[in-house]
Amino acid sequence: MIFLMALVLMYGDFLFADFSPFDAGRLTIYTVPKMLLMFILLMSVYINRSISSFFAIVFGILIDIYSGLVYGVHTFGMVAFVFFMHTAFRVFYKDFVAMAFVVLTLTFLYDAYIYTIYRILGLVTLPIFDYIALRGLPSLILNALLFIIVFIITLQTSKVRKNLLPKH
Repeated sequence: MIFLMALVLMYGDFLFADFSPFDAGRLTIYTVPKMLLMFILLMSVYINRSISSFFAIVFGILIDIYSGLVYGVHTFGMVAFVFFMHTAFRVFYKDFVAMAFVVLTLTFLYDAYIYTIYRILGLVTLPIFDYIALRGLPSLILNALLFIIVFIITLQTSKVRKNLLPKH
């Protein structure tokens, strides 16, 4: 169930890519949803860190293969952010607002991490201010809207998993 949900969310991330970028006047605005990342981050708190780490590795590799630019960037980033999320923020699991803030902040920082790596390697030429104004903030707004859906999916998935586990 968890794997299927992660596949659906990854497909949703790729599907949104068909709608981005879009033009707003003379500006080209990029929105990059990170539903899969948010799901994996929430899994580290609501389900299990080792399962979340496994999914971070598997789907990080899949995204690296799909993007084909630099192998290992997404895999390392996802695993690092899962460990950071679980270690530093698992105490917020009962507070929806704090959890949303933490996950959205980490999602923004993950996107900034990818931008920085690609910028260092010369794969991206977008200046930092343009990145923040035309990609970072619009993506953050989109991810904030999508967070509620991902949060509900994560909670439902964790309930299904707990119901399937044998009771001793």
